[in-house]
Amino acid sequence: MAVIIVFLAWFFVSVAARRVSVPTSFVLIGDSTTANGTTPNSGGWGNGFCGSTVTSTPSSLESDTPCINTAHNGATTGTFVAGGFWNISVAAIQSEVAKGRRTFATIQFGHNDMKIAPPESMGVNMTLMVQEIRALGAEPILVTSLTRRSFNDDGTIADTLQPWADEAILVAQEQGTHLLDLHAASIAYCEAIGEAASHRLNRLEDDNTHLNVNGTIVFGRMVADLMEASFPPGDLPIIANPELSFNITHGIASY
Repeated sequence: MAVIIVFLAWFFVSVAARRVSVPTSFVLIGDSTTANGTTPNSGGWGNGFCGSTVTSTPSSLESDTPCINTAHNGATTGTFVAGGFWNISVAAIQSEVAKGRRTFATIQFGHNDMKIAPPESMGVNMTLMVQEIRALGAEPILVTSLTRRSFNDDGTIADTLQPWADEAILVAQEQGTHLLDLHAASIAYCEAIGEAASHRLNRLEDDNTHLNVNGTIVFGRMVADLMEASFPPGDLPIIANPELSFNITHGIASY
């Protein structure tokens, strides 16, 4: 019996080791709420997920995990392609896949699409992105829009992005991709910590869309935790941050 127990322990450890040892890369695609902006009117969760030596932001990923942020300020699903930024994303994906790495590509749009076209237009473009990412040999992950931190008088978020979040959810269902409902999770967290604490995460005092360094850390961790929950245990090279994750899930402000 002891021999069997030892063997089983070795077996499960070996399986876990094989999972976490699979070379993995991430490519981030989206608008300024994903991008690594460090100037006014920019700044998303990307630095908090990938890490940044520029802002001394710790990564949510294990060391030596490539994380390439190709998101662009002001982009819609249409202008991201028309402006040539999609070609940059494709090149990054191709490069990582060619190295034999399991490559994930996150897609998050909505903030700018909502200004020019109905949700269905974004959905058509997202669907094409998902299909091309798969054709390249990578795995697409759809992410609903990070909430704006604008509040109603009753302490609830004054949300205008839900139809575009719903469209991303629909595309994920139709295409069978992983989905991270960042929109719902970020609304719940901001409402829990309140307006003042939420605004402490703003890039500028009156910018309720973009994130300062602390904001990128909080919402980068939120994305990492949502992603980890969407995959089998040990599948992804995500580093745990128990204290920050606890605060997020319990609606406690960390900054």
